[in-house]
Amino acid sequence: MVETGEPTRSEWAIETTGLGHRFGKKWAVRNLDLKVPTGSVLGLLGPNGAGKSTTLHMLMGLLPPNEGSALVAGHDPVADEVAVRQRVGYVAEKHGFYEWMTVSETIRLVAAYHQDWDDALRKQLQGEFGLDGGERVGDLSKGMRARLALLLALSFDPDLLVLDEPTGGLDPAARRHFIETILGRYQETGKTILVSSHLLNEFSGLLDHVVFLREGSLELSLPLEELREKVKRVKLIYEGGIPADLVVPGARSLRRSGREAVALFDDFDPTLTPKALAGLGASRTVVQGLRLENMFVEGVGS
Repeated sequence: MVETGEPTRSEWAIETTGLGHRFGKKWAVRNLDLKVPTGSVLGLLGPNGAGKSTTLHMLMGLLPPNEGSALVAGHDPVADEVAVRQRVGYVAEKHGFYEWMTVSETIRLVAAYHQDWDDALRKQLQGEFGLDGGERVGDLSKGMRARLALLLALSFDPDLLVLDEPTGGLDPAARRHFIETILGRYQETGKTILVSSHLLNEFSGLLDHVVFLREGSLELSLPLEELREKVKRVKLIYEGGIPADLVVPGARSLRRSGREAVALFDDFDPTLTPKALAGLGASRTVVQGLRLENMFVEGVGS
């Protein structure tokens, strides 16, 4: 167990070893080995039911693991849940507010639990978010509740932000402001961000590392730039029709459409792959990078 007390800055903001949780007999997450470098922005990606929220709940001490262990901001979230909450700003997908409280009462309640609460920052964010302190939380729209959750997570200047669909309910302009301005400003401080979101392309400008989960298992964990270098779509265009026996070496999949054969690579080698493609008889070859969302749709890592 990691002892509580004065925190030390570690190479890893989050580190899990063999982490797993099951509901009944079904494993939602199993054997998860994950390292999130301090100061990085990591995107946790995967389809619905992949285990993303379960993973975040274990990291925040909301679900005890059935196997393995985790360190979050240098602390065990099971043994030292309070220490983790003091150092981690967490925005859940579903916000657990007291509906009868006003915005100001909710802010005061949360501020009381944080010695490092920065009320000047809170005032700045409250103004940017347009949150009326006298309004009852139960009367807030979904988007305004999301803004309140973000304010509460950011106002004590945490070492680590853990965000589960943080922009849910925000309109496109508000999402852009949050991602580009607020998260961008937070990132510049050298703090760590772990974000799980289906709005992959909107966050891609901030991410420097991505993790893919599928059916509770880690399939891929890479720096985003390395992933972009490895994952390529190649179009082979044939004037006389695609050869019936066409095989593209190294491709993980191949689709045919008219005179175009489209190959997907998840380990494209810029020194070797073009040479192999040149011998396939295509009249034209086009190599394309993929947007992060397209990688997700294509099932990269599966």
